Amino acid sequence: MTDPIFDPNDLPDIPLEDRGYGYKVGTELFLVRHGQSMTNIYQNLISYDPNLTALGWAQALRVGAYMARELPVDVVVSSPLRRAHSTALAVAHAQGLEVIEMAGLEEFFAAFYDEMPLHHPMRPWWGRSDWTPTSEGAPGFTAFRGRVLAALAEILETWAGKRICVVSHGGTMGVITAAMVGSQQLSVWQNNTGVSHFLWPEWKRWMVMFINRREHLLDLNEADYPHPPEAEPAEGGFVRIPEGLIQSWSDLPAHPQLAFLSNHLRRSDRILFIQPPDPLTPLRVSLRSRASVILSDDLLLLEAGELRRAVLNANHIRYQYLFLPLPYPKAHFDYVVIPEECRQVGEEEIARVAKGTAEVIRYRA
Repeated sequence: MTDPIFDPNDLPDIPLEDRGYGYKVGTELFLVRHGQSMTNIYQNLISYDPNLTALGWAQALRVGAYMARELPVDVVVSSPLRRAHSTALAVAHAQGLEVIEMAGLEEFFAAFYDEMPLHHPMRPWWGRSDWTPTSEGAPGFTAFRGRVLAALAEILETWAGKRICVVSHGGTMGVITAAMVGSQQLSVWQNNTGVSHFLWPEWKRWMVMFINRREHLLDLNEADYPHPPEAEPAEGGFVRIPEGLIQSWSDLPAHPQLAFLSNHLRRSDRILFIQPPDPLTPLRVSLRSRASVILSDDLLLLEAGELRRAVLNANHIRYQYLFLPLPYPKAHFDYVVIPEECRQVGEEEIARVAKGTAEVIRYRA
C-alpha cells in the first residue's frame, strides 16, 4: 500500500501577519486548563459539573491577568462545563472579551487508558507498532477524540488567523495536543490553569511554543484559600465532605430580610444576588427559581456555597465571581438582590441586566 500523495494546495488558506516573532504567523492556539475544581480536591463529592474552589478562582484570576499582560488573544472559547466556563470568564474579562461556549470540548466521562497499548520511545509498541485506534479496539478513546477534534476543527476554521484561547479540561487538552503534534495517542499532564501555545508560522506547519506554562502561579499561596471548616482532611492532600452535611433544603438558614423570597419566587423567575450576606441564603430562597446567579468577590464564600450546591445537585443555581461589567444579557433577571451598602455595582449596570418589570431588593446586611 502506497502513501497518498500530499498536495500542499489542500492546506487551509490562513491569513499571515507580523506579530513581532521575526516571521509572519497566522493562527495561534492557546490551551488553558480550568482552575482547581471541587472534584479535583473533594474526594467523596459526586458531581458531573462542579465549579471552582476558592483556590481555583484565585488561579483563574491569575491566569486571566497573566494572559492579558503577556499573551493577548482575540477570542476566548470554552467548554460549557462550570469549571471551564468560570475560568474562561476570568480570561475573557481581563481582555474585554466575551466567552463563547463550544459543545464538544467537555471532559471525558470515564478513563480509557486501558484501551491504549504500552509504548516506549526507544522500542516498538509492544507487538502493535502499526496500532491505530478504532471504534472496535478503543471505543471510549475514539468516541471522545472524535468529539473533541470536531470541535477543534470548527474552532480553527471559524477563527483562522486569529489568536484563540480554548479553556477546557485535562483530557480534552491531551487530545488536542496530540493532534497538534501529529500523534495518535499522547499522554500530556496539565496543571490547573496551565497554558499551552501552538502557532501556525509562514512555513505552514504547526509549531509547539510551550506546554503547561504556569509562572502566573509562582507567588500564589494556597494556604490563603482554605476550604470551609466543615471539610475533613483525607489522605493524599484531599478533603472530604462530612456525612450529613445537608439533609434537605429546609436545613439551610436564610437571612431574615430575604427569607420571604422562598415563597415569593415563581418557577419562571431568574434571580441575581450581588454580594450576598452569606453562601446559604441564595440556595435556600432560590428553590423555585428558574435560574439563580450568585455573584461575590469573596472566594471563600463562593467555595462554601458551591460545595452545598453540588451536594444538593441544584443545577439551576450558579456561583460566580463578581466581574464588572456583569457578564449577562440585557433584561435577563426578574429579581436583583443587593445589600444597601454595596457600591461596587452602579445603578446603570443593575438596570441593564434587570427586566423592565424586575424587582430590585435592597436589604441591610
